[in-house]
Amino acid sequence: MELESKCFADYNVYGDSIVNFIKMGDIIEIKYITAKNSQGHIQKLNVDEYVNLETGEICNFNYCENRGENMASIRNSITKLRRLINNNFSGGKNELWITLTFGKNKIYEPNELCSLFEKFIKRLRYFLKNQIIDYIYVPEPHEKGDWHIHLLLKSNKTLYISNADLNKIWGHGFVKVNRLKDIDNIGAYVSSYLINIKEGENSKKGARLYLYPPQHKLYRCSKGIKHPEVIEMTYNEAKSYVREDKLTYKKTLHIDNFEGFSSLIHTESYNLRRK
Repeated sequence: MELESKCFADYNVYGDSIVNFIKMGDIIEIKYITAKNSQGHIQKLNVDEYVNLETGEICNFNYCENRGENMASIRNSITKLRRLINNNFSGGKNELWITLTFGKNKIYEPNELCSLFEKFIKRLRYFLKNQIIDYIYVPEPHEKGDWHIHLLLKSNKTLYISNADLNKIWGHGFVKVNRLKDIDNIGAYVSSYLINIKEGENSKKGARLYLYPPQHKLYRCSKGIKHPEVIEMTYNEAKSYVREDKLTYKKTLHIDNFEGFSSLIHTESYNLRRK
């Protein structure tokens, strides 16, 4: 099966068309998908790819040696991560962005890294025992194959941890604590910083994707992190929540193959914080 896809800079959705409305704090995404499939929630495009007809994401079938060979799946994971961050983090005083690295004893196995992280979180929660702590955990490899951790942390109270205290709690190497203030789209900022999937000689982070094992999760989160709700409504109803001057992203993808399948995926993103 051969696949043809085209991007359109401008496309008009009818007002009574049913769309998916996703609100993530001050970020709103509107997604319109024309394809429906009575036989299931996916439509195969070719030997490697399929469309998720519920979300509009283009995904790869999972038979690769590493995540770097599965770019569609990577993009899908990053979209989910971006939405998850925006639904839970807004740059408040109860939030921190933390980096955890290793000294001489480098970690090269993701499962070992995860085990050390779980022990660290238990110690951190004990240290902050009067607070309810939730997190999004993103492991990332260096070019030589050893791993470090990025961590978005939030509390039910004002959150402060000194570098000295965090060093003692972590106990494996260098730590860095930041606040995510004055950023109006934390999900886009953090996800683009963590995982650059652009290909080419100037993309060092993208070149590291081969270090991610197949099926490896690009992120994990605690139970208190809330996933954004996807609500079906008409396009006119969705547009009543936003103004055109808040539009930050708009794209339409038209997909065809020679077995008769055709799909149109239209996405709009709005940032209510923008002036």
